[in-house]
Amino acid sequence: MINIQHANLSDLPMIESIYRELFAHMAELQPDYYLKASQDPAFIQTMIEANDSALLIAKKDHSILGFIMAQEQATPSYNCIAPHKFAYIFDFVVTEQARGLGIGKQLINAIEAWAKSRNLDYIELSVLSNNTEAHKLYENIGYTNATNIMRKSL
Repeated sequence: MINIQHANLSDLPMIESIYRELFAHMAELQPDYYLKASQDPAFIQTMIEANDSALLIAKKDHSILGFIMAQEQATPSYNCIAPHKFAYIFDFVVTEQARGLGIGKQLINAIEAWAKSRNLDYIELSVLSNNTEAHKLYENIGYTNATNIMRKSL
């Protein structure tokens, strides 16, 4: 049985390991812009402990099969932007061996419940343009494209 729960500091080593998998995947998708790397443990610890963020893990037995990390944010104070409080998903990953089991949907549902419990207006995330698996997941559960970031190499 998969349990979705808040991460704690004892989960840090497994989360770091999954981050290496995430960053390696990003480097495979866009090698000119992303590197295989490790996440700063202090950043993970801050996200676990902060009152305005949630780091949720999918755990089976003693293994973490994925995680989602979001933080409460507010739209910038800019004349043409309607003011909103929203959740921004920083990172979201399910380990390669656990994909296709519905864990991603469980994690998204849990972070949506967290955002609703905080009376936030919406959830926002970024996804690499060529990460087709992620695009399919997000579209299947109701996420729509809001903006595009475009890049031109020089």
